This record gives sequence, C-alpha cells and structure tokens, in this order.
Amino acid sequence: MDPIRHLTASTFLFTRFGTSWRMCVIEHPRQGGHLAPRGHVREAQGERPQNAAVRAALEESGYLPRLLPAPLPEGYPHPGVPGPWWTVDIPVAPDGRVDALHVHTDHVFVGVVPLPYEPQGPSELPVRWVDPADLEVLDAPSESKVLGAHLFDVIGAAARQSAPAGPDGELEAELLRRMELDQEVRLTLPASRTPKSLKRWQQVDRDNRVWLEQLLSERGWPGISEVGERAAAAVWLIAQHSDAAPDFQVSCRDLLAEAVLAGEADPRHGALLQDRVRVAQDRPQVFGTQLRTDEEGELAPAPIWDPEQVDRRRLEVGLEPLAEYLEACRRTVGA
Repeated sequence: MDPIRHLTASTFLFTRFGTSWRMCVIEHPRQGGHLAPRGHVREAQGERPQNAAVRAALEESGYLPRLLPAPLPEGYPHPGVPGPWWTVDIPVAPDGRVDALHVHTDHVFVGVVPLPYEPQGPSELPVRWVDPADLEVLDAPSESKVLGAHLFDVIGAAARQSAPAGPDGELEAELLRRMELDQEVRLTLPASRTPKSLKRWQQVDRDNRVWLEQLLSERGWPGISEVGERAAAAVWLIAQHSDAAPDFQVSCRDLLAEAVLAGEADPRHGALLQDRVRVAQDRPQVFGTQLRTDEEGELAPAPIWDPEQVDRRRLEVGLEPLAEYLEACRRTVGA
C-alpha cells in the first residue's frame, strides 16, 4: 500500500552580507531545530510548487525570494527557468495533518535575497542567517546540512542572472567623465558657491541622472567586469546623487543590490545607497553612512536602526567603524 503523500516546497534562501554568503533558516516550533522555509502545496487551490515555495518563504521568513534556475551544463544554448533543483521524498512522523507515518514529496528550490536588511513582511518564525561554519554545528536535519553545504559551493555562480559582460572601454570612459563632472561641482568651496554654480550643480546631476536612466533601461546595471572598478563606482555615484528622483533612486538601489549579489559591485556602495534611500524615506538607516548637522552644529549620523550593532554591519560590507568615519568627515568639513 502506497504511503500517504503530500506535496511540499522548500526554499534554500541565500544572501550576501558584504562578500560573505549566508543561508536563511527558521526555527521550527513543532519539529524543533532549524530548517529551510517550507510549506505544503495547496493542491486543492491549484497552487504550483514554485508559488508555494515563494509563499512559504515570505510567510515564515519575511523575505520574498528570487528563485534561481538549476545550473545547466556549460555550453547549453538556452536560458534556464526557475524551478525545483531537486524533488525528494521525506518520511514524516504523525503530525497535525496526518495521524500516521506519511511522506512529503518535497520540491527543493534555491533563491536569493538581494537586500537582507529589507524584509518584505513580518516573519512567522524566528529567522537566522548562517554561514558554512554555523551550518556544520546547527541543530538541523542532516539532509538540510548536506544540501546547504553543497549550495554554499555553487551559489555564487548560480546567483548571476547572466554571464558577465565583456569590457566596454567607451562606456567606461563616459562614466569616468561624468564622475569627474559630479565631483567638480561638489568640490567647490562653500564660500565660492554662487547662484550660477549651484544651478550648474543641479544641471550636472539632472543630466547624469537622465543619461543613467536611459543606460539602465537599455542594458542594465554596468558591472565591474564590464567597466572596471572606478567606472562601476561612477554608476553608484550618479545613483547616489539622484535625490531629485526618489523612485529612480529606489530602482537603482535594487539593481545595485543584484550586482553586489553577482560580485559585480562593491558592497560598500550598496550600503551607502541603501542608507541614502532609507533616510529619504524617513526610515532609520542601516550602516550609519548618512550624516546631518546636530543641534550643536556637529556632523552626526541620521537615526540608525539597531545602533548597537552598526559597527558589525559596517565591518560586513568593508566600512570602517562609525567613530572613525565620523572623525574623518568632521576633519574634512573643518579643513
């Protein structure tokens, strides 16, 4: 007699904290220990396993994943489609749904989250992001540890949405030219600024933004492999200074976060733009990079979420401690 069988979907969810990959696990209240987010497929409602995987991940962890296609052999000419990487049968003890031994036919998906400090909703269960060392000693089923360890080895390549672009010297030169203009109008000493120079500043920012909007719509975010590190920094800088177009700035934050996932952008730039967007939205910043003048006339950070942990987060993305950053900025302003 065939066992009772339920379809389930689980998602091994990954993100980058700076340059380090981590995997999301939830603390399961009934089964105990830590698991990848998992839920039953609502077959009676016509739900597909990939929809169940996304729904369960969002409900249990608060994160909306981008599901990845399973790796294809090198040279295969067609793009992969996000789907289960594996389908496995997992024996399950009696539970609240079935009072007998039964089987979960689990569709195992792999997904990524570009912005780990920007969950899309509340989590139903306690969430933890673990690295490979954490995984080894985690209170988790052996199958989760085996798949998780394997995925840590391949997630970097799997997270890329496309193959890295080849070098584009013409685009690199144009980005560097625009970055020079951006810095030229900003480095004018405050005492030397005139209505004419301020108008030129606004015009440079507008021209750069309009140009970048067109570039992104036509070919996506230029990465380090395409334009080099300095010009990749220029892409971020134009987005960072696009405060006059907040919706565009948010879209840049998301594109830059994907580039960081792919190893095509500097995590520090992602942190700076994320803080810029949050402060513009009147939300506490994550990394303490955005400064204001306080009541005493001194530079101080805009409000920070969980300030006790800010230096840990800054270290993750390659930023110096907040006190050192503040001291350097104050010296610059006072020069």
